[in-house]
Amino acid sequence: MRQRILVCALVLSVTWGCSSGVVRDDSVRMDEAMAVTHGPYSDISISLTAAALEKAAQNLKFDSEQLVLHVRRALDAHSLLEPEGEDAHSLAIEVTDIRIRSNFSAVMWGFMAGADSISGDIVTLNGAGEEVDRFRVSVSYALGGIAGGQDSARMGWMYEKFAEETLKELQGGNTRQARSGRRR
Repeated sequence: MRQRILVCALVLSVTWGCSSGVVRDDSVRMDEAMAVTHGPYSDISISLTAAALEKAAQNLKFDSEQLVLHVRRALDAHSLLEPEGEDAHSLAIEVTDIRIRSNFSAVMWGFMAGADSISGDIVTLNGAGEEVDRFRVSVSYALGGIAGGQDSARMGWMYEKFAEETLKELQGGNTRQARSGRRR
């Protein structure tokens, strides 16, 4: 009996350890937004809000260029990046929140030290620079220990998952959840 409880607790901690999701504002009309979010995209930029800038100063492990690189790679792998053209849109990532645990805390305390997280708005801009679509992507990573607590493992997973969630939403993969305004 005791072993079953231990196994259940282990399985639950692993499934709760990492999460990601997309939230879309109910005010966005999906038919209009989906018509323009399939790309191609000519440029990807990144900025941090004032609150995120303040947190970035305390979280030196966060690298905005790595986040952009992962998103760029995901879009390029799906043929959604093109040089500037008549129909090309651009993508702006506005990082709104960052939390990164120290390596010691992640290894020693694991999920008890809280989760690492990155949240940001993805904004699609038309050729004239006008906002066409916006949605929020959030990822968190709470695993720890020797394997899951290393900085490179945690940050790499979060950058990759952020790019994956962004790509899914841009391709229209989350339309059912987005229509209701709920988080996936």
